[in-house]
Parts: sequence; C-alpha cells; structure tokens
Amino acid sequence: MSAHHSTIDPRETLRFTENPLTCRYCGAIDRAHISPGSGQHHAAAVCAHCGRHLQWLSAYSPAERESRRQQARLEAMARKAPSPFQLAYLQALGYTGTCPVTMLEASQSIDRLTGKVCP
Repeated sequence: MSAHHSTIDPRETLRFTENPLTCRYCGAIDRAHISPGSGQHHAAAVCAHCGRHLQWLSAYSPAERESRRQQARLEAMARKAPSPFQLAYLQALGYTGTCPVTMLEASQSIDRLTGKVCP
C-alpha cells in the first residue's frame, strides 16, 4: 500500500458518509469511510474501495457552517471602511444620513433603502 493510502483498523466500528462520493482515483461512487482528521480537520472521507483520501469533513452541519460564515462576514465588514461603490450607491439611492464609518453600516443602510430588511 502506498504512503497516501489510509489504513483502516478492522477492529474499529466503521462509519460511512451519508451520501455517496465519487473517487477520482478508482472511479467508485459509494459511501466513503469516515476516518479521524488531522490538525484543523475534524474527519476525512476515505474511499471504501481503494482507501484514498476523498475530502475533509466538517464537524459542523451545513446550517452551522453557514451561520459561522455569515458571522465571520459581518465581523470582517465591521472592521473595514465602506467601499467607494457602497458610498456611490448610497448617494444614488438618495441617502441623506451621516456617512457610514464601516462597510457593515453602509451595507445595512443600503439594505434599508432597498427594502431588503425592515427599518
């Protein structure tokens, strides 16, 4: 077995991915073994046929990942100055309030003016 193949301990209870994955090495389309991750990765999907790594798996559900992604996006926007495009768009929308200090403030003002969120 080559160095990039994963060794599966037969004494372990095997866990499988919920959905089938396609192995780009052997072409199998099947549910993959779930093996322990390494470093920052929670777990790995490993081909049940050839033992090669298919993809890293997250510890979070898709909804949790999306929530975390949105939170990180808002935090990043709160640290940045508004873009020239945001400021120009606010002006084009007829915004007359105080100039937003952050990209997040500008985005929220744009959302209010375009009716994307309740005031």
